[in-house]
Amino acid sequence: MRGASCSAWNLGSPPMNCRHLRPLLLCALGILSPRAGSAAQAENFAALLDTTCHYGYGDTHTVIWKPLATLPGLVRPGDTLTVWAYAPSSPTSWSASLRFGALGVPMAAAGGSFQPSLGWWVLGFRVPQGVAEEVYDLALGSDTGVRDTTRHSVKVLPAFRSDYYFAQISDTHLPEHSFSPNFSTCDTSGMADFDAVIDDLNLIHPEFILHTGDLVNEGELEEYYRDYEMGRAQGMVSRLRDPMFLSSGNHDIGGWQPTPPPAGTARKNWWRYFGWPFLASPPAGAPYHSQDYSFDYDSLRVIALEAYLNNGSYDNYQTGTYGGGSFTSEQIGWLTQEIAAAGPRHKLVMYHFDFDQGANTGSTTGPWQLNIATLGVDGAIWGHDHSVPENTVTPYTARPFNLGCQSVIDGKRTFRIFRVHNGHVSPGPMHHAGTTTDSLSATWNGPNDGSQVRLGVTVTNRFGEPWDHARLVFIMVDHDSNYAATGGTVAQTIRQGGKIGVYVDCVLPAAGSAAASVYPTTPIVVGVGDRAGRAVDLSPPRPNPFRAEARRVTLRYSLPGAAVVTAAVFDLNGRRVATLRHGPVAAGEHDLVWDGRTEAGQAVAPGVYMVRLATPAATGAQKVVVVQ
Repeated sequence: MRGASCSAWNLGSPPMNCRHLRPLLLCALGILSPRAGSAAQAENFAALLDTTCHYGYGDTHTVIWKPLATLPGLVRPGDTLTVWAYAPSSPTSWSASLRFGALGVPMAAAGGSFQPSLGWWVLGFRVPQGVAEEVYDLALGSDTGVRDTTRHSVKVLPAFRSDYYFAQISDTHLPEHSFSPNFSTCDTSGMADFDAVIDDLNLIHPEFILHTGDLVNEGELEEYYRDYEMGRAQGMVSRLRDPMFLSSGNHDIGGWQPTPPPAGTARKNWWRYFGWPFLASPPAGAPYHSQDYSFDYDSLRVIALEAYLNNGSYDNYQTGTYGGGSFTSEQIGWLTQEIAAAGPRHKLVMYHFDFDQGANTGSTTGPWQLNIATLGVDGAIWGHDHSVPENTVTPYTARPFNLGCQSVIDGKRTFRIFRVHNGHVSPGPMHHAGTTTDSLSATWNGPNDGSQVRLGVTVTNRFGEPWDHARLVFIMVDHDSNYAATGGTVAQTIRQGGKIGVYVDCVLPAAGSAAASVYPTTPIVVGVGDRAGRAVDLSPPRPNPFRAEARRVTLRYSLPGAAVVTAAVFDLNGRRVATLRHGPVAAGEHDLVWDGRTEAGQAVAPGVYMVRLATPAATGAQKVVVVQ
C-alpha cells in the first residue's frame, strides 16, 4: 500500500491524509445539481478537474488483502495472525512484523502456503508474548522482494474479555454530505462530525467498533474529480484507538444514475481501498461476489453483510450478479451457513440497510428481505436512515433486537454502545457526541505531547451511562522512570522516540467527573521490549563539565548488535532538550556529540543535564554539567 501513516499517538501535525484534513483553498464551484443528468451537467463535472480542491491518493491495495483497516485482525499474544497476500507463487519465505510508530515487533512464521484455488497466499504469523495492547500496522515481506504494509489493521488484545462493550456508528459520509445545487468538493464538514465521535470513543475505549456503512459520500466520484474521499477516510479511521469493522453501504459501492461515471465505478473504487479486487471475478476457492465476512470475539460471532441499492433508481450494475434488492441469494445462502456454523455462540448481524424486496421505497418498516425474528440471531444492527427514531422496528430491550442507528454526518454525531456479558448482547440508547448534554470532555493541566514529567486530566461525562472500561493515554517524557497513576490503574506503557505512553484505565461515572494524573516513580525502565535491568555500555562524557558556547561534549557507546537507538538530552525536570540520535545503528562503537544547544539551536542555561540512550533491549544514562 502507499501513503504515510499517522503518528502512533496522533501528536503534532499529521500528514495530509490524517486527522483534521482541510482544503488548501476554499472554493465555491456553483455547479448544477449532480443529480440532474444533462449534457451541461457532464461539462460541469468535467470542470471540477480544473479546481484547486484536490487531494492525494490514500493507500490502495497491493499485496496484503487481509487484514485491513476496515477488516482488522483481533489477536492475543501467542495467537496466529492469518494474512492474505496477493503475490506470485515464487517466494520461498515470508516475514512479518507489527509496527506502532517507531516500534517494530517481529512475528515468527507459523505456516501457510500459496493457494492455487484462490490465486494468493494464506500465511500465518505468531504474535509474541509481551506485546502491548494497541492497534498496529502490519508489515509483510518475502525473500523475493515483495513488500507491503497495511495501516491500522491488527489489534493485539491481552485476552478476550467476558464483560465488555462495543460501539456502533454509521453514515459518516466523509468528507461531507451535500446534495445542493452549490455542491462543493471542498466541503469537509463531515470530518468534524466524525472527529467529535472519535474523540469520545477514544476515551470510552470499546473493544471494537462496528460501522454499518456509507463511510464515504461519493464512492463513484473518487477518481472523477480527484476528491479522493477514500484516502481521507483512511486517515480518519487511523485516529481511532480501537479496531473498526465495516459493512459497506450504497454510497460506498453504488452511484447515482445521472452522474458521468459508469455504473459499477464506486464498487471498483471501493475494492481498491477497502474491498477485495478479486470480487470482480471470484476464484474457485472463494466464489462469492460480495465482501461479506464474520469474526469471533469470545462467545460472540459478528456477521457482516454488504448491502446494495441496485434497482435502477440509484445504481444499475450487473443485475444478474448483484440483483436489485439489498442482498443476493448468494449472500443469503452464505449467511445461513455462517449462522449454522456459529453453533452455540451468540450471533449479531450487521449491514447498512435492508432495502426491501425489489424496488426500494426507503421504508424503515418493511417488508424486509431478512426476517430477523426467525433468522436465529440475537439481533441485527443497521444504518442508512440518518434520523431513525430510537426503538424503531423493535425496542432495544427486545430479543432478537432489530435496531437502526442515526448518522454521524449532519451534526448528529451518533454512536450506540452495546454491553456484553458472557456473550449476551444488551443494546443501549443512541448518544450524540459534542452536545452540551451528551458528551465527554477532557481538560488537561498541561500539554499531552511528551514534554511533561507530571500531568493530570479531568474528564467530564455528560452521558447517562458510566464508562467502566475507559482508558486515558498520557504521553510523557521518557526519562528512565516508571510512572504511577492516581484516579486509575496503569495498564501498560509503550516507549518510542523519547516519549512514553502511559495507559491508565479508569471508570467514568454517569453524569459526573473523574480526575487522573501520572507521575514518575523509581528509576527503572520497563515497557515494550522488557528492558529492565539491562544497560548500554555508555562511557562518561568528555569533557565534563564543558562550556556550551566553546566546546562539544562526547559520549562513546557500544552495541553488541545492530539496533534502533534513541539518544536524547533531558533537564532535571525531565523535559527533553535535544535529540542526539534516533534510528538504526550498526553493531560496534559509536559517538554521541552534543554542542550544548536545544533542538531549536539555542544555547542551554548552565546546569546539570542527563544524556539518555535506549535500544529495544537496554538503556543507559550519564550526567553532563554545563558551565558558563
